[in-house]
Parts: sequence; C-alpha cells; structure tokens
Amino acid sequence: MKNTSRAYLPFAVLPLALLSSVAFAAPDIILVNGDIVTVTGENDRAQAIAIKDGNIVAVGSNRDVLREKGADTKVRDLKGYTVTPGFIDAHGHFAQYIPLIESEFLYPAPMGTVNSIADLKAQMKGYFARTDLDKDILHVAFGYDDAELKEKRHPSKTELDSISGDYNFCAVHVSGHLASCNSAGLAFIGYSHDSPNPDGGVIRRDSQGEMTGVLEESALYPVLGALPALSSEDAVRKFIKVQDMFASHGVTTAQEGLATLPTVNVMKSMAENDLLKIDMLAYAKWVDLQQAADIMPMGSTINGFTLAGVKLVGDGSPQGKTAYLSSPYYEPPHSHAYDYHGYPVLTQDEMDHWVDTAYQMNAQILSHSNGDASADILLNAVEKADAKHGKEDRRTVVIHAQTTRLDQIKRMKNNGMIPSFFPAHTYFWGDFHRDSVLGPWRASNISPMGWANANDLPFTIHMDAPVLFPDMMTNMWSAVNRVTRSGDTLGEHHKISPYQALEAITLTAAYQNFEENDKGSIEIGKRADLVILDNNPLSVEPMNIRDIKVLETIKDGKTIHAQS
Repeated sequence: MKNTSRAYLPFAVLPLALLSSVAFAAPDIILVNGDIVTVTGENDRAQAIAIKDGNIVAVGSNRDVLREKGADTKVRDLKGYTVTPGFIDAHGHFAQYIPLIESEFLYPAPMGTVNSIADLKAQMKGYFARTDLDKDILHVAFGYDDAELKEKRHPSKTELDSISGDYNFCAVHVSGHLASCNSAGLAFIGYSHDSPNPDGGVIRRDSQGEMTGVLEESALYPVLGALPALSSEDAVRKFIKVQDMFASHGVTTAQEGLATLPTVNVMKSMAENDLLKIDMLAYAKWVDLQQAADIMPMGSTINGFTLAGVKLVGDGSPQGKTAYLSSPYYEPPHSHAYDYHGYPVLTQDEMDHWVDTAYQMNAQILSHSNGDASADILLNAVEKADAKHGKEDRRTVVIHAQTTRLDQIKRMKNNGMIPSFFPAHTYFWGDFHRDSVLGPWRASNISPMGWANANDLPFTIHMDAPVLFPDMMTNMWSAVNRVTRSGDTLGEHHKISPYQALEAITLTAAYQNFEENDKGSIEIGKRADLVILDNNPLSVEPMNIRDIKVLETIKDGKTIHAQS
C-alpha cells in the first residue's frame, strides 16, 4: 500500500500542543532505545514510544518522548531491538485450529517429519496405540501433503485401515480442500459405495468404482461436520492454546475466514467471557450468512471479536489440482482427461446471488479464488452487483488470487478490490507448481505482486493457517525472495521489497479490514499493538528474514507473549 499519510522525519515527534489533545495525563509507559519501524514511510524510524491507556500518545526521539514522563510513568529500555506494528493475519482460519491443536499434525519438512506414506502410517500407528481413545468419534489428523510425500500420491483407505484398527479416521490434506479416510471413517460420515458426488465436490473412486478414501472440496464437508463436540472446559483450553500460538508469531489481529454458526457462537462466547488477548474478525460461511447476522449484527464488535462479513468459496486448491483454471493443468491428476482444468464450487449464478446478498446486508466479501476461472466468476458478480447497487468502498477481498491474470488485476483495481496473495506457495509448492500443476510460465506468475504494483493495486499477504503456521517472518521472506524448496527463483518480476512485505502484514492489512485509522502503523492516536523482534527485517539480508525471532508481542499496550 502506498503511503498517503503526511511525511515523518526520522526521530521526529508531533508538537506537544497537538499531543495534548490526545493525552491529558502522563503516559503509563515509555519504551526507549528502540529501532522502531513506524510504517509511515520506508525510511521513517523512531527511538521511543509513549503509551497511555493502550494507545500511542508520542513517537519520536528518546529526548522528546521522555519529556512526557510523569511521576508514575514506567520507562523500559528496548536495548536496540526492533519494534514494528503488530502483525495482522490478512487471511487464516483461527477457529479451525481449536479442534486440531491437540491432534496429530502430519506436515512434511520443514514444518514436520511426514515425508512418505510410511512416515504417516508410523506416526498414526503410534497415535492409535493409545489406550485413552474414544471409538465412537471421528479421529482427524491434519497436514499431509501428497506433493511432498515420496510416493507423490494420497494415502488410500486400505493403507489407513492397516494402522487405524476399529477407529473412525480421516487425514486432512495440508490445503484443507481434500482428505483421505479409512473405511470406518467413510461410513461414519455417511458415505457408501452408492453415494453420489455432492455439488462442488468429488468422492474419488478406482477403476472398479470403489471409493479410494480420497475426498475433494464439498465432499470433505461431512468430515468437518462430524468433528466431536467440545466441552466448555476443552474449548476454552484449546482456544487459549491457539491464541497463544498466534501471539507467539507476533499476530495481534487474527481472522476466522470461514466461520460456521457453531464457530460464531463459540467465538462470541469467548469474547463475552473476556478471553480474547488478540482481536478476531470472523467472516461467516456464505450459507450461514443470515443466521450469523442473527447471532450478532453484521459489523458489530464484542470485546475484540467482530463479525466482519461473509466468506465465499469459488474453487479449490492448486496443489490439490481442484482450483478452477481457464486452461488445463500441466499434468492432469488421477486419470483425468488432458483438458481437465478443475471445477468451480460456486457457479456464476450462485456467485451472483451471494454477492448481491452480501451487498444488501452490507457485509464485506472475502472470496476464495485460487484459479483464474474462479476469479472471473467473482469479478463478473461484483461488476453486476456494482451496476445494480452502485459503487461504494466495499473492499472486496480476493483470497489467494494465485493464478490471477494481468487483465484481472486491472479489473480488480477498477472495482476497488484487494487481492490477498499467498506467496509462501513459491517455497512450499513452487517446484510442484512448475513441474506438475501449472508449468513454468504460469508457475512463475503465481501471486503476481509485481503486476499489482505496476497497477497501483493494494494487496496483502497471508499464510492461510493452519495450511501453514501463522509465521509472519516466513510470510515476508517468501514474498521478498520467491525461492522454491530446490533453491530456484520463481517469478523474479513479482518480488517485493522488505518494506512492502511489512506493509502487507500491517498497514495494508489494517486497510483491508477497514481498521487503518486504528492499526497498522506506529502513530499517535493508534492502538499500541506492537511486535519486538531480535533483528530488523528491513536491514538484514533478505534471505535471513525468516530467521528473525519474535521476542515479544504487545496488544493495546500489554504484553501477551514474551519469549522465555
């Protein structure tokens, strides 16, 4: 996001005459001797910050800010560490972690150790050897990645049967768009030999018509619906664990990007019981939009929890080869024809209906559109709704926008839309995209941030947690370097600067959320949401950005995470 605010001189602070309208009493705390990146301009720095009642009341040099010190003001020495605005999760699924946080994670390296089906079987065999497991529920593990497994395929139901005994079990793919279930798990969620494919999904079958265990897109929804209900005590414990994990990555504002009705109720209850350490924005699943708004008014906030809008899902996952593309996949998956190019979850008529409904309800739209054909459906719907209702500042967000074309970038700019890119794909799946999913040219243009820059289109970047951990240093590192696991650069022309990557997880993310007046930069009058880092991402070698550690996370002036 290009900075449109007034210019700030390094180590400058507003005149005290202006400050007095913000703070009528001495600050609660002053942080001094910092390397403070204010995100008010690429070269702007400060040494000190004064905080009163959770808000920033002075920013500038040590000398100038310390003039505001009162008898009861605490002064803390930052010892030269870097301070940035609190990180804002531009897109993720906070609540999806709640049932998973104490489950098995099946991530491949570098996040985990499951790099083959044998590894997966060994880990889950240990899990099912436990004596405290309930045989009457669905057991779920998360994060296997067929693209990184040695066998380059999904585990079959037969393979899962061999290690799961009598337990109902589904392993959910790292994308969250596919799963593989054992025989008992398929039966538990209601699938049999005669089950038809649901609209917008596929129950994969072998050449004999037997279910393989693999489920795609909407065929996966019964898995999510069958997760065991949590007791109040379990829900609170797991909620706190998830929140602490986000805070450990410097996140002060998180998102639940596909909130079902139970999710909205749980999050609202947590807020009402004053359990939120960080702010949360929920976007209701499209089919639940009206009922979610009955639970709490659209746009309303309770103790940091906001029902912010609606989430639409236009298609699937490129690494799962279910994203809806305008031209075929480089290598078609599992015996599909040569011209296979994925499929939509929402048709044009359905997308038109839900976009129009969201406009009528004044609900901000987030729409998952990995494939460019899916993005076309969304753009068409937005343009129809704008023609009907008139253009306003709605900030519709295109989630992932992985294969967005240049002409679509221009349409997004014209329509006042914001792409939220997923540049970590360049590292985690870049080689796979180049060699199997998209081919070299299209793969080099995934997350086309260079085209967005060329057209002055604001964008954010995200990690889509729990697809990847909400690690904002890796998020920035990926966007700046665009290297693959094999060390190749994927799309040199789409690299962005470290400062713009920082903007994308702070100021521009705040703008995406309609919160730019309160968050995203270190300025007088904004909330004291801060991150203390052990190094400056704008100063280190770009390849070292992901090695930077979050030392402390501060929300509204209070420490919510400190490295032990």
